[in-house]
Amino acid sequence: MAQHLAILTASAQIDRILGGQTSIEIRLTQDRIAPYGVISKHDTIFLKESGGFILGEVEVDNVLFFDNLDGETLGKLRREYGQELAQSDSFWLKPARFATVIFLTKPKRYITPMRFRKHNRRPWILL
Repeated sequence: MAQHLAILTASAQIDRILGGQTSIEIRLTQDRIAPYGVISKHDTIFLKESGGFILGEVEVDNVLFFDNLDGETLGKLRREYGQELAQSDSFWLKPARFATVIFLTKPKRYITPMRFRKHNRRPWILL
């Protein structure tokens, strides 16, 4: 079981995950980069606010990988998961060739947020 650090730009998104309102995270990328292909069931994801602290963690319940994305597949993902994700149109309109759909379980909010010094702009780190 691996550990991951996911950086999220919106604290509201982290709040929805840790509050149990959202049980899915989708990462769309142009290249085959983490978490694509490196995340598995039962892995732990630490949720970090961009420029802030690690606010909690979740466990991976299941994961799906999609490659060679086209408009039709992206549209299916949006119809299936878009309402729960509550992402803006710009999220779904950005160019992407790969998608990682992560089903989350066991959200745990930390009483005291943890500091993590990150020295790059990667939005996902395999620890």
